[in-house]
Amino acid sequence: MQITRNADRAARWMAAVMCAAAALPGRGEPTGLNWRMDTYEPVPPRLADPLDGATLTVSGQWSDRGPHFVTDGKVEANNHWACEQLPAVLTVALREPATLQAARIWFYFGEPRVYAFFIEASTDGKTWTRVADWTRNDRPATAEGFVVPFAQPVEARALRVTITDSSVRGAGGHIVEFQVTPTDFAPGLRGRCAPLDRITATNAEGDETQRCWRAAAWRNERVHGQFVVWSSDPVPQLRLNCSALRSERGAEIPAAAAVPRFVRYVLADKQPVGDILDTAERLDLQAGGFRPVWLTVTVPPRAKPGLYRGTLTVTGEGGRALAFPLELTVLAARLPDPEEWAFFLDLWQHPWAVARYHGVKPFSPEHYRVLEPIYRELAGAGQKALTVTITDLPWNHQNFDAYHTMIPRVKHPDGTWSFDYALFDTYVAFGRRCGIGPQIHCYTMATWGNRVSYTDGATGDTVRPVLKPGTPEHEAYWGPFLKDFQRHLARKGWADDTYIAMDERGADDTRATADCVKKYAPRLKVAMPGNHPPSHFKGIDLANYCQFISHVDPAFLQEAAQRRAQGKTTTFYVCCGPRRPNTFTASPAAEPVWLGLYAAANGLDGFLRWAFVNWPRDPLYDASFGPWPAGDTFLLYPGPRASVRWELLRDGIEEAEKIRALRAKGDLDSDLRDALTEFDFKRAEKMDDATLATWVQRVRIAIEAATAE
Repeated sequence: MQITRNADRAARWMAAVMCAAAALPGRGEPTGLNWRMDTYEPVPPRLADPLDGATLTVSGQWSDRGPHFVTDGKVEANNHWACEQLPAVLTVALREPATLQAARIWFYFGEPRVYAFFIEASTDGKTWTRVADWTRNDRPATAEGFVVPFAQPVEARALRVTITDSSVRGAGGHIVEFQVTPTDFAPGLRGRCAPLDRITATNAEGDETQRCWRAAAWRNERVHGQFVVWSSDPVPQLRLNCSALRSERGAEIPAAAAVPRFVRYVLADKQPVGDILDTAERLDLQAGGFRPVWLTVTVPPRAKPGLYRGTLTVTGEGGRALAFPLELTVLAARLPDPEEWAFFLDLWQHPWAVARYHGVKPFSPEHYRVLEPIYRELAGAGQKALTVTITDLPWNHQNFDAYHTMIPRVKHPDGTWSFDYALFDTYVAFGRRCGIGPQIHCYTMATWGNRVSYTDGATGDTVRPVLKPGTPEHEAYWGPFLKDFQRHLARKGWADDTYIAMDERGADDTRATADCVKKYAPRLKVAMPGNHPPSHFKGIDLANYCQFISHVDPAFLQEAAQRRAQGKTTTFYVCCGPRRPNTFTASPAAEPVWLGLYAAANGLDGFLRWAFVNWPRDPLYDASFGPWPAGDTFLLYPGPRASVRWELLRDGIEEAEKIRALRAKGDLDSDLRDALTEFDFKRAEKMDDATLATWVQRVRIAIEAATAE
């Protein structure tokens, strides 16, 4: 009799998915989320298991006690494979060859029983070598099982466990669970300091002698480290604690500035990816599981230069603890505060998505309360533009939640218009209070689909005409608004900061819209991300222009330099493409950093992305939405919880600011200049993960060296 473990694994995966889906408050009505304790991962992260996909064959079974129990991940005495006839033989055909060092086996332990057995390995399923002989075993089975080390590492394509005897005569053999490992089954909590990479089942374990985190940082910089803990035994109630970091001279970086967070997993295109940075107070570590831990240290702006030391401690139930030494060298250089950064960051906001997820009325006091920490986090990365909508559905229906206008309008029977600025005024004031701005980008006079809306003053009906830019009807709709809008903005003191924004419009629509703005509201400027160089839009004054990264070429970069001399802003963007470099949930960790360095290397003013919190239905469970790669629509999770890619995108912006500061001082040495020449999109999209990460690290090292000098 045999089963293929893939089928059992798939069934358990689906059961876990369905249970998590049913338990997740975010599914259906999302109110009442307990941010600290809710479990929302599709499955807890587990170490690589050589038995995944294995085929199990047995010499016989009693009743329904089949071999599927042996690899179901559960150590439960009554769920076991049973065979009445001795010798009882379990054969495991691995999906692929593996080098193994030990096994762990649980026999039935519901009552005291002693089992004698041996284990064999084979490279071809025909010739067998005994790798462990417990035929003289006199120890009773327990819930802890037996760790069975092999005399030496063995190459195996198949394993065979033979139970030769039992202390209960006639009862046969019973195996509750069977595991093998390429390393060992040392008990207790284990861990290491890890690079800033995506941690998966295949790379979680590593050199446990590498416990110490070492980093260098400018003052006022946010710097990160990553650690991984794992255990062959369950370790309930993992908790994180980081001490203050102190120098030998008594200077201190307070513990409040060193924040450890659990890395939690979310579905990304049907695969779990560690991306959520969660401040949960405690998490359980299951047997054979692992958990990455992310540390963020914000260096105080007035910290004294020098070497600081501290300790990150991971503690489990019963006092089991693992300590990681921390060494941070604070350099004399200082980053400006984010509001002073020159890097032009523009990540579009979506307040309606936040309201829907939290179950609050849009723009109510409760809504602004949940928006505030999100917007302050965005401002903390130097966000320069507040996303405002001046019509319904400016992007048609490409979002899970619809955008609506922030300036409702009524057309009266006499043909005149009235405009309600109450929401717009409150929202802009709120955004500025959170630190976002100074620019106000108003989307849009050129909607996707050309549909607009207004209320008929006579009937109260909503009217949704299709008005193409350049037509008399389009001008009749927008002209009166622009005149009134400019007057209102002037009274508020916002006119010079306000842009009529478009998205990826052609030359004709762009020209017609810009001409309308110039005619009726000449103080307002025009902003647009697009797929052509600015020179394509001849005669149009695009004060803020953003180019899709795959269309950036030497001619565009030359235009960007000319525009900078004219006081205009020129940035680049990524969205649902390219495949790399990007900020998708599963994007390798070096890619978001690369984006910031790319702007600095090529003389671009900054970076735009179409979505900061444009959440799908259940972002904590599944980051996917529509046809786009998972994570394309957002960077910050509800809570708010940061993501690995958000922290590293911000990290890349900090690196760009460092390069700007070094250029201004004339400290851009040859190593750094040479490294930056490699930041070309056409090269990067063809690089493998390791090569791209190497180039990012090369620039980081060169920046640190230039600073230290």
